[in-house]
Amino acid sequence: MGNNTKKNVIWNMIGTTANAFNSLFFMIIVTRINGLKDSGIFTLAFSLACLFCFIGNYEGRVFQVTDVKQDFSNKEYIVHRISSCILMMVTVLIYCLIMKYDAYKMSVTFALCFMKCCEVFSDVFYGVLQKNDNLELVGKSLFFKSIASILVFVVLDMVTKNLLLSCVGLDLIWLVVLFLYDIPKTKNLIQKEEKISLTNIIKLYKDGFFSFSILFLAVYLVNAQKYALDGIVAESLQAIFGIVLMPATIISLACQYLLQPILNTIANLYALGQKKEFNILIFKSALLVLVFGLVCIIGAYLLGIPVLNILYGVNISDYKLCLILIILGAIFYSLSTLVSAALTTIRHTFVQFIVYSVTSLFALFVSKLFIINFSLIGASLAYLLCMFIQFLLYLLIYVYIMRKQDFKEV
Repeated sequence: MGNNTKKNVIWNMIGTTANAFNSLFFMIIVTRINGLKDSGIFTLAFSLACLFCFIGNYEGRVFQVTDVKQDFSNKEYIVHRISSCILMMVTVLIYCLIMKYDAYKMSVTFALCFMKCCEVFSDVFYGVLQKNDNLELVGKSLFFKSIASILVFVVLDMVTKNLLLSCVGLDLIWLVVLFLYDIPKTKNLIQKEEKISLTNIIKLYKDGFFSFSILFLAVYLVNAQKYALDGIVAESLQAIFGIVLMPATIISLACQYLLQPILNTIANLYALGQKKEFNILIFKSALLVLVFGLVCIIGAYLLGIPVLNILYGVNISDYKLCLILIILGAIFYSLSTLVSAALTTIRHTFVQFIVYSVTSLFALFVSKLFIINFSLIGASLAYLLCMFIQFLLYLLIYVYIMRKQDFKEV
């Protein structure tokens, strides 16, 4: 591995990890300083921001970076991202009005969505940097933003105890780094003679639709119960659910780290037509996820609630069952991610759109029903049930495809 490649890998891992864990630190800060009511507003607003940012991101960086034939220019990707970011913020505004949020809740939601809007706008410049083998700069940008965001957020919140002002501080951090670091670092890599075609901008929306839909529905699915709780339970209960749901995010991220190293091997086995070895590797990886999940369940049963009580400074001892149910759900979600990677490798993506559509519709109807009848236990049960059904559908489809499809050397 070359020196530049090492730097790219290391800095990218540092930056993405720091950015992924930001929400955990923000939740701890808000819960401890502002209390459960503000924490409930924050966890919902942040979840909505994570969902709506996929409208802004739309086709995503993978689509941009893998455009090796250069069907679209850098400038076209940037103009497309500007239009999708505007669409994102208009959607956020319409959603807040439909949900009849009060001025404070709407402002917090809008501020956090704007931060995510800045993040996805930066991402189009990250795509240019990555295509030019400068992933190190992307990692540094994410790392600096993450550290600065936490520092600014905690200082503002401690001094003012004002959640909205603290969220606006996050917006300023992302804007400053965007204009003083991300754009200047990318400027020299964009050729002045690059053309911008309206036809190509529209084509980007068409070509990226299924990628966008799968990612959007995936984020909706893992947060469906949070959205369903909105308007049914008090903000304090929304906060408690956000706290017990947080370990699921960490488990999913940890499983990603376990699975990332085998992706190239999966691709190579498919390319060599080695179907039996391909299936064995998927089976062994699933066992690894299950063993890791079992350790997490035991850890959650023995230490989960005391650790969360210490971290957040609240007593959630009555919600131990919720935590166990959610961790079980997170294990099924991680197994689904593994099967998804296998299906993507053998180029079965449309069927995944169907899986996510079916599971998301199921979550939409079941979550509210369970929450109305069983409150947070109902939300946790709905989460587990949705993740199990998603995994079951993935497993059945995988078995069916493997029986039908013969591997040939690619």
